[in-house]
Amino acid sequence: MKPHGKKATILCIEDQWNALIGRKNLLEKMGYEVFEASDSDEGLRLFLSHAVDAVLVDYQMPGTDGAVLAALMKRLKPQVPIMLLSAYGPLPEKKLRSIDTFFAKSQPPSLLLSALQGLLSGRDKPIFYRWLDQWKMRNHAGRV
Repeated sequence: MKPHGKKATILCIEDQWNALIGRKNLLEKMGYEVFEASDSDEGLRLFLSHAVDAVLVDYQMPGTDGAVLAALMKRLKPQVPIMLLSAYGPLPEKKLRSIDTFFAKSQPPSLLLSALQGLLSGRDKPIFYRWLDQWKMRNHAGRV
C-alpha cells in the first residue's frame, strides 16, 4: 500500500523518445512516480530492480517486442499488471495473452489515464473480470 496521497509507481518502456518523455511527463503531472526505459533490456532491468505497481510497454520495439517482454515479466512477477500500447491494431490474440489490457496510442491521454487507473484498481480481480472491465470501457469510449 502506498503512503496516503502517493500514487503508484509506473514503468514506461518505449523506444520512441518523444512518446516516452511525453507519457512520463503526463503520468508525473498526475502524481505517479515513473521509471522510463527506451528498450526491452533496460525495461527488464528496471522491472527486476524496482518495485513497480504497473508497466506500460510499447508493442513495436527493436529487438524484443513488447508482447514477448510482457510474457517474460508476467512469468517473473505475475501480480504486476501490464498495459501493452500500440499504434498498430488490432493485434493477434496470441500477442495479448500475457497482458492485462491493450491500449491504442491513437486514443486521447485522458483515456490512457482512465485505463491505467482501472488497471491499478482492478489488480486483485481475476483476469477475466479485468478483461471484461476493459472491454466495457473500450466499448463505452467508442460510443461517446
